[in-house]
Amino acid sequence: MGAHLHAHSADSSYQVRLESLPSLDELGVRWQELERRSRCSFFVSWRWIGPWLALIAPLRYARLLSVSRDERLVALGVITQRRRFLGLGPLHMRLHEVGDKVLDNLTIEYNGLVCEDGHEREALAAVLDHLAHNDKRWLTLYLPGMEADNVPFERIRSLDMGMRSRKHAAHYIDLTELRETGSDYLPTVLSSKARAAVRRTARKLQTGFGELSVAVAASAEEKLAFFRTMVQLHESHWSEEEQEHGAFGNPRILRFHERLIAQSGDGDGAQLIRVNAGDHTVGYVYNLIWRDTSYFYQAGIDYRRFGDCGSPGLLLLTRAVEHALANGIARFELMAGDSAYKRTLGMAENKMVWLSLDRNGWASALRRAWWRLQGRAQES
Repeated sequence: MGAHLHAHSADSSYQVRLESLPSLDELGVRWQELERRSRCSFFVSWRWIGPWLALIAPLRYARLLSVSRDERLVALGVITQRRRFLGLGPLHMRLHEVGDKVLDNLTIEYNGLVCEDGHEREALAAVLDHLAHNDKRWLTLYLPGMEADNVPFERIRSLDMGMRSRKHAAHYIDLTELRETGSDYLPTVLSSKARAAVRRTARKLQTGFGELSVAVAASAEEKLAFFRTMVQLHESHWSEEEQEHGAFGNPRILRFHERLIAQSGDGDGAQLIRVNAGDHTVGYVYNLIWRDTSYFYQAGIDYRRFGDCGSPGLLLLTRAVEHALANGIARFELMAGDSAYKRTLGMAENKMVWLSLDRNGWASALRRAWWRLQGRAQES
């Protein structure tokens, strides 16, 4: 059953409901109508949420979160609700995640509600207020991969909830700034050391294998062909170097990406870029394009053949950034994480936050005591 937000809201003009999902066809129509009024990221668009609901999220545990103002729909989201310990434990709620470590390895970022422009912080604050005061069943609410500037921390602090958070840098390249100043990417952004590493790699590849070329998959069939070869390279490297699966080791995750790629349009959705040296493929870059932003999602590199040629990963990504710059993309997102290559390639950074909000009470107190005991055991 849905529940309305009234007296406890920071702004009582917002009404919040948490209710059963409609059919995915019906929800898709409502979601896409709202996203046309929003500034949402790719990860909150129906391009991502639709395949996630169809192939990843357990629908029996999913609930539709809606926020209205003056009877006008202004925000939507999907909450999954799960209990541990054979369904007898406390209720945990997640925004656009399922609570499965393998399946959540999709790693949603720039998460949030799909929300009419101008209501982002207020709508999320209304949701948190509603859940704190009108829904007593849950113990923990997880808000993964949220842009820190869009989180109403002041409202969270005013509620009777415990808060745990992890922050990560999210580096990006402002291509609009480069374009407006007539600047090239490599000499403007990269250090002299990084530029030299890219040039050395390019020389070794050209000398040993042939001229470098960049190809962008055009049709859905070509995108899927690029993607499947990229997955083989990616998983091969991870299994050899890390002795574990990479980002595509689960068949449901593979089907998710294949669905996303198949449903991509000409101007948005999945972008697959291949870099060749002569007739040999150095690697692939997998981006997600949405509203003049390119989100770097993954890459696959033939390290067996080209691993001793310098920095093929840096070379691939600089080619992908230069392609985005030449084709009118406004921003290239390197996504969360403070890896050295992201610091090397980026111009600036956002902050991404993974939040866990705990309802205060005996259950959360017991859990915190258990964590403290575990921490002491690990230290001893």
